[in-house]
Amino acid sequence: MNKTQTWSQFLRGASIMNIAIWVYVFFMCLQGGNANYIQAGLSAIYVGVCAFRSFYPRVDLERYCLHDSPLSSIALGRSLATLAEITFSIQCAIIIYQLGVFIEAPWIVIISYLVVPIIVLAQVFCWYATLTINHVWHGLEELAWVVMIVLAGACLIAGFGELSGSQTWVMSIGLIACLASLYVMLAVDVPMYFSRAKEARAAGVATLTMHQGIQDSLRRRIQTYDWRIWKKEVLWMSSYFTLGVWLSIAMMLVNFTP
Repeated sequence: MNKTQTWSQFLRGASIMNIAIWVYVFFMCLQGGNANYIQAGLSAIYVGVCAFRSFYPRVDLERYCLHDSPLSSIALGRSLATLAEITFSIQCAIIIYQLGVFIEAPWIVIISYLVVPIIVLAQVFCWYATLTINHVWHGLEELAWVVMIVLAGACLIAGFGELSGSQTWVMSIGLIACLASLYVMLAVDVPMYFSRAKEARAAGVATLTMHQGIQDSLRRRIQTYDWRIWKKEVLWMSSYFTLGVWLSIAMMLVNFTP
């Protein structure tokens, strides 16, 4: 078994564990009489899509996948990822809105309305990158996420100063998640995508038109277990399908009450 197969098994095992954690947390909330069905439903979508993507990982622009199956379709995977990331942004927006109302901070409420549009814009950038195979747009997608995370972090810092008790722990965990995400995006992902764009230009790789990109993303996929290819994706995929999922599940537990 090579490194890629070992990593693939880790992703699959983590996804099964994550589903079990979601079920446990949901029924724990039910028994406690404080189930948040909206957050639970949004989290279920995110957890489910991440589990699917863990079983069928792919690299969108290069069209790489682990399994030569229709389920590894670039178009299918990107569509599901778009759904999941928008639902995750809605989860964040709800919590930021509730925080703003709870501590009576109108500016935080305003930011809560900006979260989802920013991530929708990020999805537009991501789709354009996927269809045209131009990594620059992936870099711009990551920068859109950076803007959203910075805004969310500012709200959490304000909340930390206003709240007390267990609610400060919620703010602390959120801030740690923001800082970790910013590090991965700014130190790893953004430089990687712009570097790939530069390498593609140097190699004379031609971008695709939107029509060509749609056809290409529907039909073309390259199955590979080459660790030299997948190791570049390990950090962001592993953290996305574990820490990101746990954060989504944790948002089911957030409750701003006196």
